[in-house]
Amino acid sequence: MKLNIIICVYNEEKSIGPLIENLVHQKIPPEFSSREIIVVASGCTDGTVKVVKQLMSKHNEVRIIEEKERKGKASALNKAFVASTSDYIVLVPGDVYPVDGALFSLLVPFRDRRVSAVSGRPMQDPRNAPTAFMGYLANMTYRLWSRLMTKLNDLGQAAHCSGEFMAIRSDVKTLIPEECAVDDAYIAIVAKKKGLIKFAPKAVCYNLLPSNLVDYVNQRRRWLYGHFQTKRFTGEYPKVLDTMVLSKPSLVLRVITDEIVERPGEVGYLLSAIVVEAAIYALSILDHVFGRQYGIWPTIKSTKYAEAKMLEEKF
Repeated sequence: MKLNIIICVYNEEKSIGPLIENLVHQKIPPEFSSREIIVVASGCTDGTVKVVKQLMSKHNEVRIIEEKERKGKASALNKAFVASTSDYIVLVPGDVYPVDGALFSLLVPFRDRRVSAVSGRPMQDPRNAPTAFMGYLANMTYRLWSRLMTKLNDLGQAAHCSGEFMAIRSDVKTLIPEECAVDDAYIAIVAKKKGLIKFAPKAVCYNLLPSNLVDYVNQRRRWLYGHFQTKRFTGEYPKVLDTMVLSKPSLVLRVITDEIVERPGEVGYLLSAIVVEAAIYALSILDHVFGRQYGIWPTIKSTKYAEAKMLEEKF
């Protein structure tokens, strides 16, 4: 079987090199005979393209698709899907870093032919975590998502994938609306109609969540807007906490209760986080009322690694 790894990037010259080296050297299951890494560089104005082309001379499994104009991630993914000729596809953004063994763990569930998509587990990079309330928010966001995915996976009801690290069967490829704000939710709903979605908790991918409250609110605002938008596109809400508050409140309550039991000393932070989330809901509703578009994501600088050398040394 053949594997494609798709990386969509916009101005990621500091992180794209370490990420490609990581993915080239990650172990994959023996049933995969080859891997090809497709980088889609969209309107980059820094040295991203130069870095990728230098790596192409070193690794023949790397190739690049250049978009002269930045048209958004959905547009980039659509081009990559057309170019992909593999049996399975891994989707990973240019500003994350999978831990050793993560790619293997992400692909193993496909040994069950019924599986159409697999989600990895994003985590806040522990070596770059903010402190105090922002540190709690950064870790809580992924922790609650992981708790929910674990429960749904155990029930055989997983229906979402993390855009930070996910894999799909080739027949899940689909044309994504270019104004789509959360491609992972859209793809997961398509995948659920074609088979099973599995959560692979050992497929850990380090990421940086925002280190200041303004950036955090803006990022979560786009995510929530995208989740509501997915309902408009597909007729279904993605299965995440913010959309399951009304549809499955008992399950959401169990997830939050687990958080309190595990971290009783941080209840104050949790209550503050709920207040922040309520404000994000209100802002997202206003975005819909006033027709704001998130097809081209605003760059959130505090989610980017500052130095490539530091990134290479950390892992």
